Amino acid sequence: MSTQQSGSFNVDYHLGRFHRVSSRYGQAIRLHHKALTDLRESLGPDHPETLRSSTALANSFYAAGHFQEAIALFGDTLERRARTLGPEHPDTLRSQGSLGNCYHATGDYERAVSMHRQTLSLRERVLGHDHPSTQASRNNLEKAEKALQENKNSNAQ
Repeated sequence: MSTQQSGSFNVDYHLGRFHRVSSRYGQAIRLHHKALTDLRESLGPDHPETLRSSTALANSFYAAGHFQEAIALFGDTLERRARTLGPEHPDTLRSQGSLGNCYHATGDYERAVSMHRQTLSLRERVLGHDHPSTQASRNNLEKAEKALQENKNSNAQ
């Protein structure tokens, strides 16, 4: 990757993040998509920077409420990270947790619980019980379990 390409990626990536946190999701998605396309072409689909860019685009889709697009990207990124970095790498676990959050957002509580339970188990082993990411996984699992139970209760009535 040339210095100019690297600079262009960084500008698109950081501008995309700025637009996402500013709730300008269309702009964020456009910029993150451009950065991802450029990185896939220059570094390949499994490079860590490409996967970081894929996560940024997925986060923008999630923030915009485009959950199916986010699920597809988080799922692809999770698979690539698990294969290239290993299933216990913190970035892999972050992707796994994000995918669980997407399932929760779409009402697929059983998948969300399963994903968060697996993420929590791995984070406890890799990061320890008191690590902030482990605590976030614990909270996500509790929320997903509560939503699943409430959903089952409302369907039983």
